[in-house]
Amino acid sequence: MRSNENIGLDMKEKLTLIQDANILVIGAGVSGLTTAISLKKAGFNVTIAADSFAPDLTSVVAGALWEWPPAVCGHHGAPRSLERSKEWCMTSYEKFKEMHADFGSEETGIYLRDVYFYFKDVLENQPFDLNKMNELKDKVDGFERGLQIVKDSIDLNFQGGIKDAYKHMSPMVNTDVYMKWLLKHAIEIGCEILKEKITVNVVENEQELLRRFNVSAIVNCAGLGSIVTTGDSSMHPLRGALVRVKNKGGVVKDAHCISHERSSTNEQDIIFIVPRGDDLVVLGGLAQPDKWSTELSLDIPIIRQMYDGCLQFLEELRDLPLDEQEPVRTGLRPCTKKNVCLERVPNTKIFYNYGHGGSGVTLSWGCSEEIVELVQTALCEEVDKSISLNNRIDVNQKTVFVLHDTLSAKTDFSSIKFDRRNLVLLCSRRGLSKVVPSQYQHFELVRMIEPFNLENILQTYQQIKADYGLKDSNCQFVTNDGHLMLLTAQLRETLNLTHGDRQTVVSQFTNKSSLKSALKNSSIKLPKHLIFDRNQHSKEPLSYLNFVVQELGDNIFIKSVNRNEGEQVRRIHTVDELKAWCENNINSDREFEFNELVRGQPYTTTVAIEDGEAKYFAACKYNRFNDNFLYGHSISSIIIREEEPEFQKLKQFSIAALQNLEHGYPKNGVVNINLFLTEDGEEPLLMEINLGSPGTCASKMFEKYQGIKLNELHLQLQIGDSSNIQVKDKKDWKYSAYSIHPKRDGVVTAIEQPIFESDVEISWHIYVGGATKASQSMSDVGIAILLSHDDYSILEKDLEIANNATLYQTEKNLLNKSEAEKSEVKKPEIEKSNVEIAKVQTSRVKRFQRKLLNTVGNLLNIK
Repeated sequence: MRSNENIGLDMKEKLTLIQDANILVIGAGVSGLTTAISLKKAGFNVTIAADSFAPDLTSVVAGALWEWPPAVCGHHGAPRSLERSKEWCMTSYEKFKEMHADFGSEETGIYLRDVYFYFKDVLENQPFDLNKMNELKDKVDGFERGLQIVKDSIDLNFQGGIKDAYKHMSPMVNTDVYMKWLLKHAIEIGCEILKEKITVNVVENEQELLRRFNVSAIVNCAGLGSIVTTGDSSMHPLRGALVRVKNKGGVVKDAHCISHERSSTNEQDIIFIVPRGDDLVVLGGLAQPDKWSTELSLDIPIIRQMYDGCLQFLEELRDLPLDEQEPVRTGLRPCTKKNVCLERVPNTKIFYNYGHGGSGVTLSWGCSEEIVELVQTALCEEVDKSISLNNRIDVNQKTVFVLHDTLSAKTDFSSIKFDRRNLVLLCSRRGLSKVVPSQYQHFELVRMIEPFNLENILQTYQQIKADYGLKDSNCQFVTNDGHLMLLTAQLRETLNLTHGDRQTVVSQFTNKSSLKSALKNSSIKLPKHLIFDRNQHSKEPLSYLNFVVQELGDNIFIKSVNRNEGEQVRRIHTVDELKAWCENNINSDREFEFNELVRGQPYTTTVAIEDGEAKYFAACKYNRFNDNFLYGHSISSIIIREEEPEFQKLKQFSIAALQNLEHGYPKNGVVNINLFLTEDGEEPLLMEINLGSPGTCASKMFEKYQGIKLNELHLQLQIGDSSNIQVKDKKDWKYSAYSIHPKRDGVVTAIEQPIFESDVEISWHIYVGGATKASQSMSDVGIAILLSHDDYSILEKDLEIANNATLYQTEKNLLNKSEAEKSEVKKPEIEKSNVEIAKVQTSRVKRFQRKLLNTVGNLLNIK
């Protein structure tokens, strides 16, 4: 608890008060260990929780050559991450030099040697590489440029000829030695080590984790495990492999690199030759996204190509024997679509440090130091009760409040972030956990609200309005969460805001009974349906069951009437199943609807409406009913081409359904209409109309197809921005489809992506070694595959492959083993080390803390 006496403390005093705070670091790779060490040396008490330690880590596989970003073997190019990485890498550069001087190569595995970079054209003709060279040349030691620096043993005719080159001193790390040294060093300075796998979303489970580990903050450094711990489905593996040869006679003394040519279609044209210590040289270049198998050998053609390319390039390698014990070492680099994720999760004590791709070692110390600064700032805010308002909010600008609670938030908020407006995110804890971390930067303010209901949202809004002097007339409420459309409309009406849809319009799309009532006097055809009557079932159960079957038949779909509860559906095939379902739900407080099982082809159409006019229409068809997903089957959708005969029928019916709604349809926004074309060829049958973007996969599908970003468009239309809805030129259209696969019970033991002719984008919600539970709702996706191709027949073929493939394997018996391992609080060899240092740890920590405080005080006085 903060006390009044802490108000207005200076930074030195605040740092003193947070000195003994406990921090949990998740992960023991290079990022986890350097973060833990940096936090410990800043005076915090640190616990490292991990299921794997060196040598069973991706960090041990790393090429571990320090590079100015972007790295040769890493997909690292997102502008914000790239700029920050330039500072992080220089911090690491100086740190490696310092550790080398203090401890030496033999103990740490750190070597300082020259690295040569070669180019197939003069750099003046390669602006990207020229800019990279100009940025680094004055920051590194021993920089030289020109072909005169190239050694005689280099083949200057390699792959069309070498035309330019430069070199500089670079730290190179023997990770087999370095990772063990880092772990040993962490233990020696007092970090506690726990062998435990964290398998929950850290934002959703923040309070439980803080309590269970008795910590004040959590730093996630879980690498690919962050797929689960953060819910960041933009994460993916970037498979790398190194061929290992013995450096007999120490003939290879320097590193040599050629980057992938941006215009090349060759998957493997990288040269990566790095001496690891004195006895080994690693040869690489492989960078394969979305590949999970680590079973690679020289028998694999691309590995042989990689190896042969290095031998051809550097003559000294040709007489060096392979490491017979481990000729090829493979690992999975953790990447995200926005590269390094180093963020504080707003309104929490959670910090992210993952997604370093092929630059984990290079960026490790720089990222770790920034984490220390973020943690110190956050904990100092807890100490000091004085509240400093966020000065990013401009009272003279429009303020848009974005609500989020349930669904995955894959919106790119940069598209609605303009200088003339403030963006504020109001969300539940669950909602915050579903926002991609790279999007935090676009909000001036984030407020987490629990419970997330009308009363609490209004209270939070009134507090923000009072704090910043906002006016209702200059505020708007919008959402991309389909479950919040009605709540958002209620907020507008309560506050008497003029912009946006009213409850009478929106309620038609959030309640199935309201929708059917709104269309009862129209010609729109609806399925036969009944509301589950609990009273009638209680009075005369047999008579009631017979009545339901007589009205709807034996095969029935059961859905929740409220859309917010509609992710689970149940298909009933027999009277006995119906009887059992009714008995199990007789006391439920939810309202259910029985629907006849329709025979036919299911479709979804999407309509974007601006100023009451339909400005965009698209359609897609499904391969299965959605409830198949809950029974363990994949489901998929593919766009309907405009020239297909059903396209115009779907469009006419969709517009008619909207126009026949009793209370009208939204004047600005996106709606999605679920319908059937029945087997008998009659008029289409309407199932549902939903307000909002059609979901992540469908939105990406239409973006690939015609360039329309529905997630962003729906927000733009609600705000009142001029949408300027324009599809791509038809010659640029790419037909698209998606296939989503549910989770299954067990621990994931293998993942294998099929080979497609189509372009592929994959969202991973599982990873090898992670435990999963069978999907309970449509949001429990295991793997989502997005396919696109300009040839529709090829797309159809690939979609069938995706739907029928077994993409991953699980083993249920490993779940029990995983739970048992949690009881092993400390790894045996680590436990022994802790015993050995127990006598000196307390005095050492106290001495270090006194030294730290003096140092911080001196630095503050200097400033």
